[in-house]
Amino acid sequence: MANNIFILIKRDFRRAMNLRTWLIWIALAGMGIFFFSATGGKTKLMNSDQIEFLALFLPHMIFGSWAVLSSYFDLFSSDREHNVLDCIMCSGINKSKIFLSKVLTTAIMSLVLSLIYMLPITGVIIGLSGNWGHILVLLQYLLPLWGYIMVYASMGILISIVARSSKVALIWSLAIGLILMPRFFVMIVEGFGKMLGWSAEIVNKVSLVAPGVMMQALSEVSDTSQFALAATLFTTSMIFFLVIAYFTFIKQDEYNY
Repeated sequence: MANNIFILIKRDFRRAMNLRTWLIWIALAGMGIFFFSATGGKTKLMNSDQIEFLALFLPHMIFGSWAVLSSYFDLFSSDREHNVLDCIMCSGINKSKIFLSKVLTTAIMSLVLSLIYMLPITGVIIGLSGNWGHILVLLQYLLPLWGYIMVYASMGILISIVARSSKVALIWSLAIGLILMPRFFVMIVEGFGKMLGWSAEIVNKVSLVAPGVMMQALSEVSDTSQFALAATLFTTSMIFFLVIAYFTFIKQDEYNY
């Protein structure tokens, strides 16, 4: 069993880390460096040797949802369209093993994508400040970034399974990515909050549904309650999407008679 899963992970990882994924994430890392300099992050670093969270992750606040979903929206649908799932199952590998291999691939790949984004900006920060202690920035934000990516990745897995078609999955991913853009989502929640008479506290908590908003809250490690709430929502969101995706995938008929 372990050998079969390892072979599937190697295959899925090689296919998912394609040229499209590399180009998107290298571009996102480049935007991270640009926004860090353009939004005052560089000035704050040079003046006070402090690193501002928003300046570090602004590209993710804007484009992160699309960047992540673009890497995972066809993880299942592509194999289905090319009858690869049929071939894998005919070889004696059941759906549970296939799903597990893709989830493990997603977890590993999400960590790699986190490193692709964090390494260049960390290098720039160290180069500007001359302080190698800022290598801790990579470690401090790597786990929140990985969790943020995994929420969207699990969402992408669910979309890929439910949509069945890669074209449909792409359209859904673009639409969902737009809705969950932090500033846009917060505006939507605030609008509903005013209509329903929600307090500011309730609006803030509902806004955490958006992974980008969750990520910003998760970075505030000094606020224990906020950190605990955001961490819980990250974990709950991933489990929720993966459980629905698993049972949907298990019940779908893959064989093309």
